[in-house]
Amino acid sequence: MGTERVDKAWHSKGLEAYGSDALFGTLAHYGVPVTPEEFVALTREDFPLAIAQKWHAHWKGTGQFSRFPGAVAEELWRRFNSDEMAPTDLTLALINLLTSLDTALDKKADDGTWDTRFKVVDGYLARVPKEPLERHEKFMAEMVAALGEWLEPLDSMAEALAKEGQLALADRFAALEETLFPVRKGTATALVKAAKGDVEGAVKDLVVIAGDATRDEFDRLSAIDALFDCDRPDEAKRFTLELIERAEKTKDVDLASEVVDRMSRLLKLDPKRADRAELRARVEQLSRVLES
Repeated sequence: MGTERVDKAWHSKGLEAYGSDALFGTLAHYGVPVTPEEFVALTREDFPLAIAQKWHAHWKGTGQFSRFPGAVAEELWRRFNSDEMAPTDLTLALINLLTSLDTALDKKADDGTWDTRFKVVDGYLARVPKEPLERHEKFMAEMVAALGEWLEPLDSMAEALAKEGQLALADRFAALEETLFPVRKGTATALVKAAKGDVEGAVKDLVVIAGDATRDEFDRLSAIDALFDCDRPDEAKRFTLELIERAEKTKDVDLASEVVDRMSRLLKLDPKRADRAELRARVEQLSRVLES
C-alpha cells in the first residue's frame, strides 16, 4: 500500500482531483486498508453507502476526514465500477427534477428544463438493477436513504402539480413515480385523478386495487393509504381487515405490523368510533396468532 494521500483541501478540490493511489492511501492511513481489487469485490455485494458504513466501523479519521469514507466510496465506485450507476446518481437526478418542478408550481414558464430533467431521470430508471432481487432492494434502499427529506416532496409532487393545473406534468410525474416504486402502480395515478377533482373516480380505482386479492399485499396497502388520503376511512377499514386475515393465516410479521399501523390510524382519526372495541380486538387477536 502506497503512502500517497489526499490533503485537507479535498473538500474544496473534490476527490476527482486526486489519483486513485492517494484515495487508497488515505483509506489505509485512517484504518481501512483496501486494494483496488478488494474494492471491486465489495461493489459486487454492496453500493457505496453500505460500503462506507462498513468502513466507518474501523475509521480513525476526524475533523475534515470524518466523512471521507462516504465521499471516497462514491468516487471509487465511479472509477472502478463505471458500468453500473450508484444509487445517488438517481437520487441527484430526482432532486434536480423536483427542484425544477417547483417553478411549475410557482406558475413560471418552462425554458425546456422540465423535459430535460424528466429525460435524465427516465434514463437512470432504465439502469436500475432488476436482478437479482436482493441487489435491486439494496439499490432502492440506498437511493431512498440518500433522498432523506426529499422523500416528502417526491410523494406529493404529482398531486401538487395537478392541483395547480399542471395536468400533463402531474400525469408524467405519477407515471415516473409508479415506475420508481411499482408498489404504487395505479395508486399514484388515482391520487392525481382525485387532485384533478374526480375524487369518486379515484376512489373507485383505489377500491379495485385494495380489494384485489391477486395483488401483492403491499400494493394493496398503498391503495389503502390512498383511501385514507381521499377521506374514505370505512373503505380503508374494510380492506385492512382483509389483510389482517391474510396476516393471521400466513403469520406474516411484516404485514401484521403494517396493518396494525392502519388500524391505529383509523382510531386516531376518530377516537370515538363505534367499532373501536372491534378494531382493538382484531389487533389483539392478530398478536396472539403471531405469538402462537
